[in-house]
Amino acid sequence: MAKQDLLDQTADALYRELELKGGDPLKLPPVQQPVAILYTIQAIVDNGGFRYLFENQYDAPYAVFVAAYSQIGAEDAAVCLEKAVARFPFENPHLDREARLEFMDSLNESDELFELDDKVCGDESVWQLMEEYVTKNLDVFPK
Repeated sequence: MAKQDLLDQTADALYRELELKGGDPLKLPPVQQPVAILYTIQAIVDNGGFRYLFENQYDAPYAVFVAAYSQIGAEDAAVCLEKAVARFPFENPHLDREARLEFMDSLNESDELFELDDKVCGDESVWQLMEEYVTKNLDVFPK
């Protein structure tokens, strides 16, 4: 079985578990959380960068996503997201979608937020690290 197939199958099983837990990845065992979080988050970032990520509304603070990147070993992505979140000129940006949108609209394309975004959007190493993480922890993931 190819690694991507393994990652996809693991994610499918995790999402079935998530449904049973009300959709909250933080209710999964800690070792499963980064895959449950990043399988969706990285797909969003790959599709439209941090702009797409910040346009959506999540219950969890962005620090949860940063921690998930770190947990799988994607330190560069973790640092970039952490710096991008720090660009917002208000506390708890995850709580205020309208303020996030207004702030992003005020930025020009050369702003640091978008430079950071370019480093994570399409970064195949995140997927590779996620696959390696699943392989290393396969015994604790649902089948």
